[in-house]
Amino acid sequence: MPHLPGSRPLSLFLGVLLCGCAPSVKLARPNISLPERFEAAPAAVADEKLDRWWERFSDPQLSALVEQALAQNTDARSAYFRLREARAIRDQSLSQRLPTGAISGSAQLQNGRQLSGVDLFGSTAQSDSQSLAFSPSWEIDLFGRLGAIGEGARATYVAAAYDYHAARLSLAADVASALFEARGLAVQRDDAQEGLRIARDLARASKLGRDRGLIAASETARLEGDEATAQAELTRIETALRNAKRSLLVLIGSPDAPTSSLAIDARLDTPPQVPALMPAMLLARRPDILAAEARVAAATSAVKVDRLALFPRFTLQGNGNISRTAGPAVGISSIWSIAAGLSLPVLDRTRLMAQLRATQAQGERAVVGYEAAVQAGFRDADIALALVAADRARLADLSLAEERARFAFDAGRKGFAAGLTDLTTLLQSEQTWRAARRALTNARTQALTNVVGAFRALGGGWNPDDPATAPEQPAVALPIQSKELP
Repeated sequence: MPHLPGSRPLSLFLGVLLCGCAPSVKLARPNISLPERFEAAPAAVADEKLDRWWERFSDPQLSALVEQALAQNTDARSAYFRLREARAIRDQSLSQRLPTGAISGSAQLQNGRQLSGVDLFGSTAQSDSQSLAFSPSWEIDLFGRLGAIGEGARATYVAAAYDYHAARLSLAADVASALFEARGLAVQRDDAQEGLRIARDLARASKLGRDRGLIAASETARLEGDEATAQAELTRIETALRNAKRSLLVLIGSPDAPTSSLAIDARLDTPPQVPALMPAMLLARRPDILAAEARVAAATSAVKVDRLALFPRFTLQGNGNISRTAGPAVGISSIWSIAAGLSLPVLDRTRLMAQLRATQAQGERAVVGYEAAVQAGFRDADIALALVAADRARLADLSLAEERARFAFDAGRKGFAAGLTDLTTLLQSEQTWRAARRALTNARTQALTNVVGAFRALGGGWNPDDPATAPEQPAVALPIQSKELP
């Protein structure tokens, strides 16, 4: 390619001029200040590991259900394939730093016939040819544009990896909360069955008293109404428990299993203690905060890429061709060339500057998003720890209230049977005990789910020391082999 006189100095001058006119863009530093400790900081415990927090409950059923959900739940599997997609996009972006080019080839067979003189059949001429061409191209990353693209791709992949861990963390917490809520309903079901039994006994005794003229018919009707109400409440709780079991089966990846296959014990164990962590640990433990931080790094790289788009681009281009011909004329020929190219964004500068401003705004938004993630993480953890701390005192008070109300109701039943207590006093004491019992059951259920919420808010459920990656192969969803689930 011929060069015009003075074209090379002009190109260099334009390149230097464009480089000097490229603006310097820096994103704001995020404000992520946190207090030294939580206001409701729990007492320190020996083991502060949160990677597999569900094992701290010493509950085999809980551990089995969480592991099954992590392997079979659709959200966990979808998060895995989103990560696989991000990994492929990262590899695609990194490949831009490598030379590009394609090898092309062709082959041709030619057969000709020509009539002449007395040769009625004519004379033939046959030839064949083959050619092979290779045209590589390589952009020289003189100013670091391709390197910035690679950095952004890596940061985007890291953010996707943290999103993967966040999805699994949330899934484990949802399974635990669903199990404890189902167990709370099972306890309420047993209480409702006992309440129905008591209501039937009172109604039966009232009928006997009415028949003997000792109790008014209105009192008997009142007790019969209480019996019907107790039966309706039992039906409501049994339906809620059945629906809770179905939701839990969907969470663990067994949506088609019968609800009878999932055994739910009517028990509410004492929750484990939550480890004492400093607020600063949230920056290293919560995957959503780490993902937001990675997105800031990706946005910073994107700003750098768009800024370097204003700089010249240098490329090396090669071309090689070899061909062979066989026939009347036999020969082999080859030709190759190498050239350097220079691209100057002269007329595109206005568009590129607008793109840079847009990317800068996106980067500033990523910084704000990181600050919001830190603030939300601290808010969630502080509130969760405050709820856990309040549960200890609340459970103690409600346990005492339930115990005294039960004592008063038992004494009232004995007095009623002996004719020392009237029916109104007995029913009032029963209602007081029932209310105290329901409040205690709800509080014990809430205490368990609040501890789960604290583990979630503190970033438990994964190992931050492991690389921010996922396995190459997803977990295999195993079919249900037995009708009995944990």
